[in-house]
Amino acid sequence: MKKQLTEADIHEVQTLYQNPWFSVQKASIALSEQERRDFYAVHHERPAVGIVAMQQDKILLIKQYRYLIDRVVWAIPSGGVDVDETPLCAAQRELLEESGYHAKTIRELIRYNPTYGSSDQLFITHLATDLEYVGMDDDQDEVMDTGWFTREEIRQLIVSGEMPDGLSLVPLLLLLADPTR
Repeated sequence: MKKQLTEADIHEVQTLYQNPWFSVQKASIALSEQERRDFYAVHHERPAVGIVAMQQDKILLIKQYRYLIDRVVWAIPSGGVDVDETPLCAAQRELLEESGYHAKTIRELIRYNPTYGSSDQLFITHLATDLEYVGMDDDQDEVMDTGWFTREEIRQLIVSGEMPDGLSLVPLLLLLADPTR
């Protein structure tokens, strides 16, 4: 039987690269008394938030170009949590910045680690309702368009590959599977 690894088996953590959003770390992991193995991971200081904004049984999506995959996609509003900001405040801020809507009611929907085999990134998604349109920032440059979609239209976007990101997929699939949430 293999040894069950714990935090005590992690040694010599080094930061190999760092920028304002993430760092790449190398750690020596003690697999046994005689064997150590180097492990590399992406470390995120702060989580990312996603917001499923619902109004009259429709869900708000944003259209944007994602240069890393060189595609225009539909997604839920999302973004990073700033220093000294709570995830809930970040969700409100991102919803407003990317859609022009303010949510009077917002609650956590699901949190998860999308790539726990190579990263400690945490996604915290929220469900926003009781929405009021207060206007978009004139200088925002991330969002090409916004739209309200039915659950069936969202299913079609997922099936067609027009919504490829996990931050959008997980909470939306959860809502599609259990509409009472």
